[in-house]
Amino acid sequence: MRRIAEKNMDTQNGKRGKSTIIYDTGCASIMIILFGGAFLGVTVSYFRNHSIPLLYDAGNWVFVAIFIGAVLFGFTVDYFWNYLILSLTLRWQQIDIMRKRKFVYIAIITAVGFLIDWLYYQFTWGTQVVVGSLGVSALFEGPGLNPGLELGTILIPMALIGAVNYFGSRFHLHLGKKHAVVVGLAMAVFTAPWLLVAFVLSGR
Repeated sequence: MRRIAEKNMDTQNGKRGKSTIIYDTGCASIMIILFGGAFLGVTVSYFRNHSIPLLYDAGNWVFVAIFIGAVLFGFTVDYFWNYLILSLTLRWQQIDIMRKRKFVYIAIITAVGFLIDWLYYQFTWGTQVVVGSLGVSALFEGPGLNPGLELGTILIPMALIGAVNYFGSRFHLHLGKKHAVVVGLAMAVFTAPWLLVAFVLSGR
C-alpha cells in the first residue's frame, strides 16, 4: 500500500511539474512577443519621427532584414550569456534547478533586460522620450561630455537588473533570500550593459 501511495504521489508531482513548465513557457512566450512587438513599434516610430526613408520611401527591406537579424542575434547571444552566468552562480551555491525552468527564467530575464537597456540608453543619451503628454529629455546632451559621470550611470541598470533577478529567482526559481541575493548580484554585475556604455563612450 505504501509503495502504491508513493507511486501515485510521484505521478501527481510529475503532472504538476509538467503543467507548471507549460504554464511558465506560455508566460515567457507571451512576454517575449509583447516586448518584441513593443521594440519593433518603437523602432518604426523612431524611423518615422526622424524622417528616415528606410522603411517608407526607399522600400529597401534588405536593411530592415539586417536590422531585425542583428536584434535577434544580439538577443540570442545575450540569452546564452545570461544562462551561463545563472548556471555558474547556481552551481557555485550548489543549487540544482531543472533545465527547462532555467530556460524559461532566462527567456523572461533577457526580454526584461533588453527593455531595461533600451530605456537606459534613451534616458541617458537618446532623444527626448515622450511619456503620454510629458516629454523627458535625456540626461546628457551627447556622449563623452562627462565620461566619469556617464560611466557612473551604469549603476541604474545594474540596480534594476539585480532587483528583477532577485524577485524572479525568489518567485520563479523558488530560491531562499540569501541565494536570491547572490543571483541578483551576479546577474547585476556580469549582465549589465557594459558593452553598450563602452560603445557609446568610445564612439563619441
